[in-house]
Amino acid sequence: MLTVMELLSFPLFRGFKLVSGYGGLYNQVSGTGIFDWESSYEVERNFEPGEFVVTTLSLARSDTARAESSLRMLIDKRVSAIAVKDIYFHEISEELKAYSDSRQVPVFFFSDTFFDDIIYMIKNTLLTHSRDFGLDEQIAFLLDDAHSPEQKKRKAKEINPFFHAHLICCFASGQEGSQWQKERKELLLNPEETVYSIINYQQGILVIYSAKDPISDQIKDFSAFDLEDKLMQFLEKCGLRKRVSRIGISSTVKGLENLGEIIQECLYAHSSCQLNQAEALTFRESGLDQIVLPMCDSPWTRKYYDRLLLVITEYDTQHGAKLMETLLEYVGSSGDIRLTAQKLYQHSNTIRYRIGKIRKLLNLEEDFNSQAQLYLLVRLHQIYRSADSV
Repeated sequence: MLTVMELLSFPLFRGFKLVSGYGGLYNQVSGTGIFDWESSYEVERNFEPGEFVVTTLSLARSDTARAESSLRMLIDKRVSAIAVKDIYFHEISEELKAYSDSRQVPVFFFSDTFFDDIIYMIKNTLLTHSRDFGLDEQIAFLLDDAHSPEQKKRKAKEINPFFHAHLICCFASGQEGSQWQKERKELLLNPEETVYSIINYQQGILVIYSAKDPISDQIKDFSAFDLEDKLMQFLEKCGLRKRVSRIGISSTVKGLENLGEIIQECLYAHSSCQLNQAEALTFRESGLDQIVLPMCDSPWTRKYYDRLLLVITEYDTQHGAKLMETLLEYVGSSGDIRLTAQKLYQHSNTIRYRIGKIRKLLNLEEDFNSQAQLYLLVRLHQIYRSADSV
């Protein structure tokens, strides 16, 4: 199902102003309709619970009491939300706001959007089950360090205008993930405390989870684990955890201007998760991948890797050797010569000779620096090979 909050994230609705009924943002939208001249009897007959209703209140253009009475009827009908085009009215009374709040039916005002566009978009989204509406541009903007914090904050609000200040992200992939997106049922939370967005992104699912105040104001040191636990509980309850095979989880940050940073973190954590064949991994648990993965986009890193790899592969080709195969297994065995020999069905001395040959070809000494470079070469090989296979 589609929620009111997700609807408001579509570009078509960016000019909509929420004036009441904040607690109903997770109301499920089952359809749409136009309220124009209907009487109370016609409201009861023509409108269904869950409909997103648009209106100009033209029937009561000079009668505020009648206009608000009409809105109350729609609220009582349990529509998902009411959007008033501000041709005749620009506000509602405090009493009606309180009534909207108590019944958890959001009321919006808007100016420029056409009714036909709203109705078409909602019906098409419900029909196709498509929640993709071009968020790649917003995410790319957030990932670009060239933009200022204020620009990033505005762009984050385009993804979801209701995000709270404390944020955590995860990126999930798996064969059943896309099917889950079509079938999923909404986990209805209190939007005053928790707001989330679930986005199809790069052949996976990006979850942005935010909380107003995940810990007590009395605690000065923000606990990342609190929000991380809430995210994992959310993934379990909405059924995503069981439908994907890899989940990368970011750190926790405060401030919408930092959203791009944690989106990148969860993407890196997911890459590390794939490389390690792990089910779930946080960015802080990904070890040296926290440094190596961001380095991979640098042309200097690629040049370094290509140079070392070429030396080894050329030798293998010319001499029918298996130095690269040995190196991959050696590093995968944490530098244990005996274990490497067992895995490759070779004598330990053969493995020692091959590793020594690799060091000689790369002009490396037999020291800690040499081990670090061998590990880095293998990790870069795994990363680039994984990226090339996508």
